[in-house]
Amino acid sequence: MKQIRQIIQKINSLKWYYQLAIVLTSIVAIILLIKFLLWIVPIIGVILMLLFVLTDGEIFPTMWASYKQRKQVPTNPLFTTVYHWLTEQGVTDLPVSTLQFVQGVEFPDLNQGLYFVHIETEITNELLWNFETKVRQAVKFMSNSLTDCVVSRSMREPFLAIKIRLVSANEMILMQKTQKEEDF
Repeated sequence: MKQIRQIIQKINSLKWYYQLAIVLTSIVAIILLIKFLLWIVPIIGVILMLLFVLTDGEIFPTMWASYKQRKQVPTNPLFTTVYHWLTEQGVTDLPVSTLQFVQGVEFPDLNQGLYFVHIETEITNELLWNFETKVRQAVKFMSNSLTDCVVSRSMREPFLAIKIRLVSANEMILMQKTQKEEDF
């Protein structure tokens, strides 16, 4: 605001014919800008309308999704690799419920490393243990033993589910109970 006042004060301190030249130049520039906008805005509007019609209205949501995706933190490629492994090979031995999710595997957030395998009926502890072993081996193999996972039963409305959470191998060591062994 102070800068605008300073500019106006400088213009007021000029001689009258300089002030008149500045005002006339400003008016001509504004008129030319309005004429240019009246000419170019309809052309841009027609181009945008044509794009909208030719793409069945999908151009703007696609551009918006692309913009939002660029702003997001890139996902860990391990998360999508584990998801694909789960949907293609990992859940073949389980009674999977495929009513809502592909192969019964839900991947709620791309950045958390959390998966839910929806199952139709309760599974035995042995089957859960076998599944956990298979998943842990696959995750360790895919991440060069840098990542491990925790597998547990969970209730994910309206289904029973197996919850798989990826954690770093260092966190997994801290989570395991330390066992003290004594030599006699």
